[in-house]
Amino acid sequence: MIRKLFIVLLLSLVTLGEARKSFLSFLNIENTEILFFTKTEETVVVRSSYRDKRPNSSYLFVRLEEPHMLQVVNVTKTLSDVTNFIIHLVTHEEGETNLTVQLWASEGRQERLIEEIRNVRVRVLRQRADSLFQASMHIDRNILVLVLPMVLLNKCAFGCKIELQVFQTVWKRPLPVILGAVTQFFLMPFCGFLLTQILALPEAQAFGFVMTCTCPGGSGGYLFALLLEGDVTLAILMSCTSTLLALIMMPANSYLYSRVLGLSGTFHIPVSKIMSTLLFILVPVSVGILIKRRLPKKANHLERIIRPLSFILMSVGIYLTFRMGLMLLKTVNLEVLLLGVLVPALGLLFGYSFAKISRLPLPVCKTVGIESGMLNSFLALAIIQLSFSQPKADLASVAPFTVAMCAGCEMLLILLFYKAKKRCTLITEAKRKQSPLI
Repeated sequence: MIRKLFIVLLLSLVTLGEARKSFLSFLNIENTEILFFTKTEETVVVRSSYRDKRPNSSYLFVRLEEPHMLQVVNVTKTLSDVTNFIIHLVTHEEGETNLTVQLWASEGRQERLIEEIRNVRVRVLRQRADSLFQASMHIDRNILVLVLPMVLLNKCAFGCKIELQVFQTVWKRPLPVILGAVTQFFLMPFCGFLLTQILALPEAQAFGFVMTCTCPGGSGGYLFALLLEGDVTLAILMSCTSTLLALIMMPANSYLYSRVLGLSGTFHIPVSKIMSTLLFILVPVSVGILIKRRLPKKANHLERIIRPLSFILMSVGIYLTFRMGLMLLKTVNLEVLLLGVLVPALGLLFGYSFAKISRLPLPVCKTVGIESGMLNSFLALAIIQLSFSQPKADLASVAPFTVAMCAGCEMLLILLFYKAKKRCTLITEAKRKQSPLI
């Protein structure tokens, strides 16, 4: 945006005879700041509004900084209402380079530079046949087969810790649930949109971040609520409530922000995935509640395995997320990484601050913050993959993966800091009790 305003201001300062009446723009990419090449042969379409004074008097020149990485095969010109050029390239090595595109015109024996686009970043990724998203899905199925029963068992164990009295309290005073819903479905999407505009992200990538911000609380929220001594029962209730509200709020937000961002088309909301996520939480947790009421001794055994099992699942989850997003992370730039860090951090900050201002108990404040920051990013990933065609879907899919990985890392750091602080406090109190009174 700043670059465009600068160009307009510059052209307004020169005389009409000296002002350039042409411009160059890319047709088949989202952002002229960086190009992603993933195939052996790539083509880039460049559009020019320059009108030839004589037939074929204009031509396009492409200069590369790293010819060993990327090579121009040829540049062909197509004639229509406007003049288009097709640049045919061949990729050799993986890496990053810059290219400059210049439009020249022949005027008799002289050649005049009409316009140029300088220092366009090009990132060459490892060549592959599938899309980035499909390549990222090739994870070890044996790990998933092993992890799934552990996840169900862990959710069942969480059900054994649920206190039904808390449900009754929340039903009478639903303020924590309301604060979480307002943060997740109204404040976070707006903040995500605002940040993407400040950082001038491409439309598809901006939509990916907005959709990630409008996701309900993730299933890992009550895990961290347990480890950080929050309200586990409230965390599970907030996850179920926000997932149910997502059936209405995700379509509404996708429609609103797609229009604001100028993206047209029909956006497909994965209703089946949202419902399966809800059932995946409710069914094992309900089994745990039933075990606690009918078999209290079995429930005690299940409660003992929650912490070690949660640590194992948390580590495996972060590993799988990094492995699935490894191909997508190769397209991450500084702006995307910054947003990935900010989104969960803002959710935590907003949720905790609103609960604190409302004078809710400390465990409740922690839970509202955790549920607002730990988002179910893979619902956004499903919307993106169902709604966009390649390569736009790959560009937008970077957002949920980045947010998921940054959220996991941030929560781990918070957990380590919390445990270290608690341990120091216990050591200090122990020393104080052992010291003789003077």
